[in-house]
Amino acid sequence: MKHFILFLGVFFIPACLPEKSENIISFDKERIIISRQGQSDITLAVEIADTDEKRARGLMYRTDIRDDEGMLFLFPVNRRASMWMANTPQSLDMLFIDEEGKITQIVEDTVPFSREEIRSEKSVKGVLELKAGTSEREGIKVGDMVEHSFFKLEKQEEKR
Repeated sequence: MKHFILFLGVFFIPACLPEKSENIISFDKERIIISRQGQSDITLAVEIADTDEKRARGLMYRTDIRDDEGMLFLFPVNRRASMWMANTPQSLDMLFIDEEGKITQIVEDTVPFSREEIRSEKSVKGVLELKAGTSEREGIKVGDMVEHSFFKLEKQEEKR
């Protein structure tokens, strides 16, 4: 009987415990271009958060964001976005992007682990999260354009 209880403890109890959730979600990686006013373009490698599950996870638990990386949140409808830093140990810059790909608002140096909402002032189709300080270092400003097929498709549909 003693061996049976030990068997249960070793094999079945760990199977009932929740998996580490940060390992479950996989993000596609793509390159985007930011066309800056009066400066040369910059290219970034971003992960795409295009489902509710991916948008909810975002950059939570990440401590290894490089200067040329980020995450692009894409929303199915134009709306006012609400973001937060829960479970996010690294400060970020958040760039709010309209349906044409124009950056309409930048929130720099967010507070790690904060549950305070960071809201867009206008309706947006996307949010680009970058390592804190990237916007200032690269000279990214409101009015600059994010080039990604998601936004180009929106512009093409408007012309029809």
